Amino acid sequence: MAYTRRALLRTLFYGAGAAAAVAWGLDRPSGYLPLSRVPGALPPLDKLPGRELPLVAGPLSQIGLLQNSGVDGIWIPEGFSVRCVARHLANPVSGRIDPSGGLLGYSWHRAPDGGAVFGAEDGGWVYVSNSETNRSGGVGALRFAADGSLIDAYPVLLNTRRNCAGGPTPWGTWLSCEELSDGLVYECDPFGTPAQAVVHPALGCFRHEAAAVDEQTRTVYLTEDHGDGRFYRFRSFGRVSGINGRSALDLSQGVLEVLEIDGFAHGGYDDNLASARVLRKVRWQPVLQPQHPQGEVRDQYRASTGQGAPGTRFNGGEGLWIQHFPDGQQPLLPDGQRPLRAVVFFACKGDNRVYALDIDNDQIEVVFDNEHLIGTGQAPFKDVDNLVVSPAGDVIVAEDGDAMRLMVMVPNGVPRILLQIDHGGSELTGPAFTPDGSRLYFSSQRGPSAMLVNRGATYELTLPPAFRPGSA
Repeated sequence: MAYTRRALLRTLFYGAGAAAAVAWGLDRPSGYLPLSRVPGALPPLDKLPGRELPLVAGPLSQIGLLQNSGVDGIWIPEGFSVRCVARHLANPVSGRIDPSGGLLGYSWHRAPDGGAVFGAEDGGWVYVSNSETNRSGGVGALRFAADGSLIDAYPVLLNTRRNCAGGPTPWGTWLSCEELSDGLVYECDPFGTPAQAVVHPALGCFRHEAAAVDEQTRTVYLTEDHGDGRFYRFRSFGRVSGINGRSALDLSQGVLEVLEIDGFAHGGYDDNLASARVLRKVRWQPVLQPQHPQGEVRDQYRASTGQGAPGTRFNGGEGLWIQHFPDGQQPLLPDGQRPLRAVVFFACKGDNRVYALDIDNDQIEVVFDNEHLIGTGQAPFKDVDNLVVSPAGDVIVAEDGDAMRLMVMVPNGVPRILLQIDHGGSELTGPAFTPDGSRLYFSSQRGPSAMLVNRGATYELTLPPAFRPGSA
């Protein structure tokens, strides 16, 4: 009998993997909630019709059980280690607390959210982190030496609002997104100063969440954090000299479009998971009045026409990242389609789905949802949020919910938990890997601080060599 990938994953989990699930239930952080079976569950995954993208899980899908790290209630797998690298109101380098937020030099910002890592010429790197505050947002940076020591901290964007997530560009800058009805996208240099930052109104005016760039097609993809939101792309008309002096896409001239899934135009939404898990073709439609707040534009369009505005509805778009497959390693697809060169992964918190969009063949499918956890003993994910793809090919999804976990996604299969934070009342944000895959940075947005207020802390997780690229 020929096994599909879904069938093989189910066999592995419910066979040998079942014992691990039982053991997990005996060694878990507080707040871990079992997921019971629900009536009317979907058919088994290996019985679903249709095709799927040939995606595979990375090495972190093989991690073991979690154990208490002894750092701020963070649970991690055996062999991993974690340290706090920055806390709100503290100078990250000296560690000194500054209640006034300025007398002792730069202090780490409040409410750290989305982030990314940028390699430096000396072998070190910079981690940038958004500040999701209403009136004094922006972006902070942590500069690390090649040996991993923290050597500097400074701001690269100031006085913006609710900087939620964003995304790195191939030319080495950070796109920081404002999550407001009239939110915009700002570009800043991780090695520069706030004075270098520029705003890009052409990328749209809406509740921006995250951004990701496919340079080959001169395209920026964008998520919208709204229950009636859309999934966007901006197609640049050309190239310019970027704010860091490198060749960059022109983010001031281009066309902004929204995605429509076949059968779900004008605000349509596929609430049938069995259907959403099957590859469907997509098309792109021009955004109406792209210079105006899109929530208002949709409301006006509905009032005047009686139907939804162009685009499929995505329920609370969140994290977004592109996985690029190098030449010679691009999976082949049937029916004369182009090889799989690049896949856009994005999460939606309203329905806890992760989508995979095949850029070159214009097709999409849901590759994770909470039905994958039925019978595993794991609590369902609540408010999936930031997302990152590791250099080794692992898709990592952060959770806003009570459990505060980082999930290792197994496409169309049972996920693993990379870490969990047990101090509650916060959000797990900003996952980002160093270029060599040895370290993962993340934040607890309202995590513990030395000032007896929960305003945020940022951490570094070190991975054993077996889970880094080239370890096989």
